[in-house]
Amino acid sequence: MSRKYRPWSRAEYDRLEALINQGLTYAQIAVEMGRERLSVQGTAQRIGLSSPDRQGRWRRRDWTVIDTLLAECIESRLMTVPQAAKHITALGHDVCASSLYERLKAMPELKTRARMNAQRRMASVGQRLQRRRQAA
Repeated sequence: MSRKYRPWSRAEYDRLEALINQGLTYAQIAVEMGRERLSVQGTAQRIGLSSPDRQGRWRRRDWTVIDTLLAECIESRLMTVPQAAKHITALGHDVCASSLYERLKAMPELKTRARMNAQRRMASVGQRLQRRRQAA
């Protein structure tokens, strides 16, 4: 169901600018102003208030922490990339598996280890299924 467009007033533009200057995210600003996040983001971009720091996964500031957690998950915990994504998200860093795959492209040794973990996992699942079939 689409929502009806509500025009922005001059006061709302001023408030948007003030909230952006305070460093709030678009989601926080949307809650504060009672608008949709995409409406806030689009308006900020349209009137020239958005900065490149607010856009895209490559602009994250916590990649070093996430890279460390990813390496720990793959090397120590023998996790696959999707498992690592769930674990890292549970630790409070909102991240998806596809962005971790992108990060692994720059880390060939870790990428190889992740692939080995995935192969081991598939092999163990296959063995478990085979044992179930034999038992039945």
